[in-house]
Amino acid sequence: MFSQIASAINKIAKPCDKYVIGENRFVRESKFSFKKYVTFTCLKKGTSNRADLEDFIEDDINSEIDSLSRQAYSQQRKFINPQVYKDISTQYLKEIRYKANNNLLKNFKGMMVVAGDGSDFEIPNFEETREEFNIKDDCLNYRKPAMAKFSSIMDVLNGFILDGIIGDYHNGELPLMQENIKNIQNVINPEKTIFLFDRGYNALALYTQLTSLNSYFLVRLRSNTYKKERKSITEKDSEIKIKITGKRLSLFKDTDLKKEYKGENYLKLRIVTYTLDNNEKETFLTNLPPETFTYEDIYKLYGMRWGIETNYNTMKNRLNIENYSGKKRLSIEQDIYAKFLCYNIFQFAESYLTNLINSKKRKKGVKQKYKIDQAHLIRKLKKYLPKMINNPTHDNVRKYLKKLIDSCLKSPNRDKKSKSRKRKKPQIRKFNMNYRPT
Repeated sequence: MFSQIASAINKIAKPCDKYVIGENRFVRESKFSFKKYVTFTCLKKGTSNRADLEDFIEDDINSEIDSLSRQAYSQQRKFINPQVYKDISTQYLKEIRYKANNNLLKNFKGMMVVAGDGSDFEIPNFEETREEFNIKDDCLNYRKPAMAKFSSIMDVLNGFILDGIIGDYHNGELPLMQENIKNIQNVINPEKTIFLFDRGYNALALYTQLTSLNSYFLVRLRSNTYKKERKSITEKDSEIKIKITGKRLSLFKDTDLKKEYKGENYLKLRIVTYTLDNNEKETFLTNLPPETFTYEDIYKLYGMRWGIETNYNTMKNRLNIENYSGKKRLSIEQDIYAKFLCYNIFQFAESYLTNLINSKKRKKGVKQKYKIDQAHLIRKLKKYLPKMINNPTHDNVRKYLKKLIDSCLKSPNRDKKSKSRKRKKPQIRKFNMNYRPT
């Protein structure tokens, strides 16, 4: 579990030329090397730069320096391309054999299930930060909040973040998502991956992009999307032909994709409609074959999309991804992308330790399933990972891995499925809102 982390950092951060901004930076041998700067940003605890630097250096018993000022760190990080952190996270996924469908990883009928979605991230509310993220106030009486757009693709069954992009708040969700898809092509097996999308991604450009990759998708449709094509549909599960018109092609940003589909008249897909208990209807568009994925499978699959919402909750509230150590766009991107590695390490460790505790419980005849406490695991990873990374001797790694595992196995949580409850009807006000007692 530890060797993959060290290997990912070494393979990406050691040849630093690709990730250095400017000339004559990190060219001399330094006691605190480029790799150390990158490793520190990946594994810092999130208290303050000064406190985290002191802890990081103390954890390295072979360190040739006693201290490093936060000013020196802030000065040097200006020359580090944030892409290095994304590439380390991607390399880590390769190290744990994500693409090879590791035995620890969950799938649905042999397919990896991923979801794409966007979220609004709060950023520091300084004038220079607002300017770098192009936040402009439209009028004098209203000041827009300091927010940025975050777009990502996550594995909803295993929790991994495959790619994430931080953009300006006014950036469209579709272009960012198409960029996400391009970025993960070497991480996944496209033909063995199902992409899930909500109603915000009703776009022919997205469907054709995934079809060209031989991937599968499932998207929830808006009620007013493809009205003409849907008029003739009478069955709850049937084929539909989406017309490829000049107007729809004009919205394609990818010129190669536009050329590929310019001569096509339509895209043949499948449309599935469900009637809910309250008689409302939900309609889905997909290219999943009906002989493999049944009518019931479609709704079950879409329900898995909720995993991306819980993942966002973990990122924001457990890993504090919106806790920044600087106000420049460069440092904000560094902080966010560095958290990808921590997040994926946590997800893999959680899966490994959950399997381990349940295996031990089964041997004792316990049928109840357990899961590792998230907050406890993250706290221990922050404590022990720097100690192992900075001193990768066999004895040291074995010592802290044992401490990590023993600590997490002591008090696991019972894996209880939340019971579905009927939503209570809102209470009718007894008095009008403008009522004033006399």
